[in-house]
Amino acid sequence: MTTVATFRTTRRFVAPRWLTEGDGGLVGYALDLIKDAFVERVRLGLHARLPGGTVLGRTAPTAPADALIAMGRDRRVVRGIFETSEEYAVRLRAWLDDQPQRGNPYALMRKLAEYTGPGPAFRTVDVRGNWYSRAADGTETALLAQGNWDWDGDVSGTRWSRFWAIIYPLGLWDEGTQEWGDPSAQNWGEIGLQNTWGTSAPPEHVQTIRSIVSEWMPGGTRCVNIIIALDPASFDPTSPEPDGTWARWSKEVGGVRVAARLNTARYWDGV
Repeated sequence: MTTVATFRTTRRFVAPRWLTEGDGGLVGYALDLIKDAFVERVRLGLHARLPGGTVLGRTAPTAPADALIAMGRDRRVVRGIFETSEEYAVRLRAWLDDQPQRGNPYALMRKLAEYTGPGPAFRTVDVRGNWYSRAADGTETALLAQGNWDWDGDVSGTRWSRFWAIIYPLGLWDEGTQEWGDPSAQNWGEIGLQNTWGTSAPPEHVQTIRSIVSEWMPGGTRCVNIIIALDPASFDPTSPEPDGTWARWSKEVGGVRVAARLNTARYWDGV
C-alpha cells in the first residue's frame, strides 16, 4: 500500500525529538495539519479545472464531485441516472464536439440514452411520418416519408413543426400503480413523492427527460408528447396506431366514451 507523504508524516523523520514528542509534537502536528489542508486545497483546485476521466487509454484524475456538478451546469451536460463520476467526466470533455449535432434526431436520442443508461430504446416521428429509431444496443435506423402518423386528423401538412418522442423503457420504468382515491397514494405536491401518475418514473426523471428534449430538438419544432411505450412491439414504423383521434384522451363510440389512445403507453406533455 502506497503511503502519501504529508507534512505530518514527514515531520516525524526530519524534526528533532522536542517537535515530535510531548507538547512540542502536538503543536507541530497542529501546524502541519494546516499546511496539509492548504496543499489539499491546491490539489483539488488543480483537479477542478478539468473533468478528468479516461479517454483513448489516457487517464487523468477525475475532478471532485462538486466541480463535476458545476461543469455539467456550465456545459449543459446532464448526468445520467446510473452514470459514474468517471463516465460523466468523459462526456463532459466531449461537450463541444456534441454541439454541431444539436437538432439532429439521432443526437436527441443519444442524449436521452446517455441519461437513461443502457436498456431503453427510442424513436422520434413527425407529422410526415419520418421515423428515426435507436435500438437498445445503439443501432440507429431511419424510415422516411411514410405518411402514416395521423394524430388528430390533420394530414394537410400545415402543422408541419410537430413531432413526437417515443421511449421504450424496457424495465427502467414500469406501469404506475397510483390510482385516484387510493389511500396509500401520496398527494399532489407532497414532498418526497417517488412516482408519477401512470409510470414508476420519479418526477425528477420526467422533468429531466423533458428538458433534454427541449434542449436537443430541432429548432422551430414542437414536441407534442413524450410517449412511454410499455409494449416493445407498439408504435412500429410500418404499422403505427394513431388513427386521427389521439389528440384527445377519449372518444365517443356508439354513445359510449372510450379511450382514444393505446392503453399500453403513457403520454407525458411535450415541450
